[in-house]
Amino acid sequence: MKNIKNIILNIIIVLLLAVMAFSGYKLFVIKQDADKSADQYDNLEQIIQNETPPEDKPLTAAEKYQPIYDMNNDFIGWIQIPDTPLDYPVMQTKDYPEYYLRRDFDKKYSSYGVPFMDFKCTADQSDMIIIYSHNMMNKTMFSTVESYAKKSYWEEHKYVGFDTMNGYGTYEIAICVRIDLANTDFNYIDIVDFTTEQQFDEYIDKAKSLTTYDTGVNLEFGDKLLLLSTCEYQYENGRYFIIAKKISDEDIRTKIKE
Repeated sequence: MKNIKNIILNIIIVLLLAVMAFSGYKLFVIKQDADKSADQYDNLEQIIQNETPPEDKPLTAAEKYQPIYDMNNDFIGWIQIPDTPLDYPVMQTKDYPEYYLRRDFDKKYSSYGVPFMDFKCTADQSDMIIIYSHNMMNKTMFSTVESYAKKSYWEEHKYVGFDTMNGYGTYEIAICVRIDLANTDFNYIDIVDFTTEQQFDEYIDKAKSLTTYDTGVNLEFGDKLLLLSTCEYQYENGRYFIIAKKISDEDIRTKIKE
């Protein structure tokens, strides 16, 4: 009887050690993936910064981002919210909409992925550009988006830069929404082009009805909009998204000051 107890105890110890070893390995892989992701985006940003403008005129967006596009022609633009960690390339693959959900800029597996544009959108043409990314626990990727649940955060970070190969863009954040997809009929990513003013107004009114605070930023039919969407974890099937309107073609890195 004692031998049986010892055998069972030994089996339990072995199982516990195996679980600990596997957990340690998973933590190592997660840390390695995080470091690789951070290094990759740091390198891409350095490439952009190394593009020296001529003395007589600033770089166009095409000139600035051409080296990035040459590395991967799925590159569609660059998204940045000043003074936050959100500062990444944006990809698009119309034939495989979520290709970059679990792939890095080099098309290799990554749990971090790369922010990507909705396949329905056409850069610089669609009424609303929709961009997705993960809400990572280490505060990278689109974790910044959920920070807009606090009005004080919006007050300090009102502008988004979204540049494409065709030009620079500055957007002012107007609507910030937490949504439970299991308990709403509002498909906020369904429309990228508004055919009528009524359709636009109905969409905006619905989005505003779900906000927790009023930004006071007015949206009108004809505005060019940018929507950033990420997961949130208060709900099992939750999302957090912000909608901003284009206000300038200037480089966001010159930041608008109030």
